[in-house]
Amino acid sequence: MILVNIAIIYGTTRKACTYNCVQMLLNSLRLTIRINVKEFFLEKDFPNYSDKFFSCFINNEVTYPNSNSIEYLTKSLNNSDLIILACPVIQCNMTTELKSLLEHLFYKSIEYNTKSIMNNKIGLVISTTSGAGLSYITNNLKKNLIFWGIHNVFRFSKTLYEMNWEDVDLKTKFKINKKIFKLSNKILNIYLNSSYNKTISYKYQSIFKNKYNNIIDVNFHKKRTYTHDIRNIH
Repeated sequence: MILVNIAIIYGTTRKACTYNCVQMLLNSLRLTIRINVKEFFLEKDFPNYSDKFFSCFINNEVTYPNSNSIEYLTKSLNNSDLIILACPVIQCNMTTELKSLLEHLFYKSIEYNTKSIMNNKIGLVISTTSGAGLSYITNNLKKNLIFWGIHNVFRFSKTLYEMNWEDVDLKTKFKINKKIFKLSNKILNIYLNSSYNKTISYKYQSIFKNKYNNIIDVNFHKKRTYTHDIRNIH
């Protein structure tokens, strides 16, 4: 059976509506394929990128990586097939922790060319809110995934006026589950039909560099040929 590696970054440690929407997606994928899931919960109390910056759950088992946390996270992103950014809307914006992480990864993504490993991945943005700002945050997160070089980006958003997932009525949960099930099928179709799932003859170069590779190529803009490609934004 096919094994799909999934990396999920949550903008908060609170397991509410956004978290449960992600779990619905994972359960839908498990019906068809085997998945290896790494979940990263950004901690509010650790703004510096130390070993305790986030708690990592690998297949529902908590793990605290021994290496530098940000390097472990970027390595997980490089090795994943599906990258999910999940964040609720907080004051019409994403959480401060997720924004800081994306800003940090901005300076690590220096290689912008068609051979980037990120071109072959699938991106997904999931967000919920009880008020305004849903469209803004999903577009913002989508732009970050596009900036990394991901060609296929999906979005799922839902306005839920309940603060807790337990307060959401069964009819609404059924509608959400139906939409997420269709979304999971779209993701699987792209994964199975994409060229990156086949054997390739050249070695991809990681988009994320370690802290010692801090020399910026002055001609890197000329290599950004992928910006002229057509992306599938769903």
